[in-house]
Amino acid sequence: MVVIASLATVGCGSDNGRRPSRPGTGDSGVGTDGGVVMRPDTGPCTPSGAENTPETCADGVDNDCDGLWDCSDEACSGVGSCPVCGSVDTQLGAPLALPDGVGSGECTSTSDTSCGGAQQCFDVGEDPIFGGAGFECRESYRSSLDFIGFADGATFADVSDLVSVCVTMEHSWVRDLEMRLEAPNGQFVRLQAFAGREGGELYLGQANDCDEDDSPSPGTGARYCWTPTATRGTMFDYSGGYDSAPDCLFGGTTDMLPPGDYSTSDPFTNLIGTPLNGRWTLSVTDLWGIDNGYIFDWSISFNARNVEDCSSPLI
Repeated sequence: MVVIASLATVGCGSDNGRRPSRPGTGDSGVGTDGGVVMRPDTGPCTPSGAENTPETCADGVDNDCDGLWDCSDEACSGVGSCPVCGSVDTQLGAPLALPDGVGSGECTSTSDTSCGGAQQCFDVGEDPIFGGAGFECRESYRSSLDFIGFADGATFADVSDLVSVCVTMEHSWVRDLEMRLEAPNGQFVRLQAFAGREGGELYLGQANDCDEDDSPSPGTGARYCWTPTATRGTMFDYSGGYDSAPDCLFGGTTDMLPPGDYSTSDPFTNLIGTPLNGRWTLSVTDLWGIDNGYIFDWSISFNARNVEDCSSPLI
């Protein structure tokens, strides 16, 4: 997902090689990490091969002499017991319910700050029956990750710094929603922009459409991602043919958006300049009455080149 070979006769960490000292081990070499005894540096490092197998990613040796070893080396990303470097999967303690939209009335513009509590003013578009521009106060459903594993002062400099944002979810009317990724400094990308109160029913996942709008009961989620390299357009622009999901209201099946990678409504360049460390938030807002859904988990994956130590936690 992120950063996912001839052998020499002398390996790093041998009597003639060099094994880098790890934090906390000092020069005595008596510290341990994952059951491997550390040694002090003993001389120049001699490459012994690539650091990209379950064995070389767990031997405590800097096999490729790049100053990193085992899970701290991005070449070991996702290999053996090493985590995928730069990737964080958020398994919510319980599914995040997405009841029918919560709001307190009208507002005048997206810069209107008169909405109460945690609500914001959203442009819900022209009313399909009565016309005219519409703005409403709505509260978003939010889940956040606090990142700490990047270098101090590191910023989002290029769209390739982010690999993907993914969510496992279901909803019985995707056209209700606006979904955003919000950066630590408030910059954001609309993963899927609200497109107005028009269009037919389209499921995300196998939604449960027989529950109460304000009291969701989870259906079965599907995995949807937004990536800088997606070949599909946005969710609402997709025209490649829909999957089918059971329709509990009328029987038979209804259209379901196929799982997979999609383009974002806003360009990822909207994030350039934001700090990488800090709170990143997935925000989902329901802007059209009736229908609901659930988020079961979500993930964000950054390019491993931005991670100081792939063995250390990002959050």
